[in-house]
Amino acid sequence: MRSKAIAWALVASFALIAAPRGAGPRFLPDDPIAVDNDRVVDVTAPRKVDLDDYYDFLENSFGSPGDRRKVRALNVNTLDNVPDSSWFTNRIGIRDLSPTELVRGPDRDVRLGTAWTIVRGKNRGFHPGFRAIDRSDPTETVYQLEVDPPDHPEMATGAEVIGTAFYHAFGYHTVDVYLAEIDPAALEIAASATIKDANGRRAFVRNDLEEVLKNAARLPNGRIRVSAERLVRGADMGRFEYHGTRDDDPNDIYPHEHRRELRGSRVLAAWLNHDDSRAVNTMVVRNVEHGRGYLQYYMVDFGSLLGSATRFPNAVQSGHEYTLNARPSLLTLLSFGLYVRPWLRLPDPPAPAAVGRFSAEGFDPRTWVAEYPKTAYDNMRADDAFWAARIVARFSSEAIRAIVGKGRYSDPAAAEALADALIKRRDRIKEAWLTTVNPIVNVTLSREGELRFDNAAELHDAGGRADGYALRWSRFDNATDTHTFVGDAVMAREARSSAPAEVLSGGDYISVSIATRHSAFPSWTPVQVYFRRTPAGWQTVGLDRGLDPPGS
Repeated sequence: MRSKAIAWALVASFALIAAPRGAGPRFLPDDPIAVDNDRVVDVTAPRKVDLDDYYDFLENSFGSPGDRRKVRALNVNTLDNVPDSSWFTNRIGIRDLSPTELVRGPDRDVRLGTAWTIVRGKNRGFHPGFRAIDRSDPTETVYQLEVDPPDHPEMATGAEVIGTAFYHAFGYHTVDVYLAEIDPAALEIAASATIKDANGRRAFVRNDLEEVLKNAARLPNGRIRVSAERLVRGADMGRFEYHGTRDDDPNDIYPHEHRRELRGSRVLAAWLNHDDSRAVNTMVVRNVEHGRGYLQYYMVDFGSLLGSATRFPNAVQSGHEYTLNARPSLLTLLSFGLYVRPWLRLPDPPAPAAVGRFSAEGFDPRTWVAEYPKTAYDNMRADDAFWAARIVARFSSEAIRAIVGKGRYSDPAAAEALADALIKRRDRIKEAWLTTVNPIVNVTLSREGELRFDNAAELHDAGGRADGYALRWSRFDNATDTHTFVGDAVMAREARSSAPAEVLSGGDYISVSIATRHSAFPSWTPVQVYFRRTPAGWQTVGLDRGLDPPGS
């Protein structure tokens, strides 16, 4: 297996990466790559990057970090898919996951007790909690425990475990998170326990514990429900940003704003209303494998989604407007209050306390925003959104209900309200983003020349039925990147056809242009698909959605 990272690592600047294709074949022998081997260079001396949350907010709200050009994502393969890497592992996007797999997520078979010893204060975030060891666990594994707010029991902890399960199914690296109950009377503080405050690191004392407990909802039995995040074994290297690269990781060669899994995560965050998706809720860990170090990139801390803002329900503006947004504020001021933001007219969802403020009312996935801008989100193109929407569309209603069940809500109405909103929001994402590009996927060509493909929009009941498909075949010269057309375009009513014999008898590469005819979407550009002759038959090696001008 060839690593394209080796080739890119030799490139002197990003300008060269984005430059037009030069001389040489379009497809290399191992295309399309399924795995981006981004562990080529041994990472020996990374440094911990503790990003300041306020700086990240100010930089992204008032600055313009990263490269803002909406070029094609740099880390996609020749089939326009995201390979597995230290950032992402394809899961539900490429295969069906059973309800058991979806609900389990990254978790193991762990049974947690109620008596814990606190070893450290919580290092990050707004959510009250601490780090502790379950005294019934002989491995003395450290967990980060976080609580629910008193007026909204089960809200933040439910969001944490449900959000983790969803993001794991999407394909992101996440950590184990479990629901547990702790007995406040059985809590102990280790003599070596510390906490960091404005004056630096000091001993964790009883007052620190009381501060957490007074902000925690109590169960009828007097215990406290917590989410328990199992800390990873590798060395904590801090966070990553949604732009630029880490200069201490020689394998991190794609600017983050041009990674599809970060651009497309805007669609996924919109679905779950993860408006708290930001640098502080990421994690980078140094692992060692076969004596070589590499960095692995995680999405973490999902207590602030699905209507939860951890300590209280989401604000009314959540998902509708940035925290700082000058234009509507100015309109309100200049109109002496007559201008009312559209989202202020939306009724509060009649959701149980465990859900917070989360519904499908007024949800538009095209205009959804996080708490503040991120370059990767701003750079999202139609093909990035299409990739992410296909992932969302693969969650059946039964699968959504199964994952919501992981929240173990005591009120069945809470689970029903969440699942119902997620299903409706899923359907709006399908309508919005599966129809922005020509939705041709899963193209195959049999040894005998039978062409088959899927229309992703039709496959997931979005946009209505296509009128047909115009197909134009060509022989393809891989060395010169040129086509020799064979015959005129032919129409196919269904998503299948046969390649002309004169094309099949040609060289090692052939191609077909698939133009989907749909009265509601006349602007769809044809998809160009490439096949390579192999001893086993025709292999699909390339797919171009036609969003970039020739030579780009």
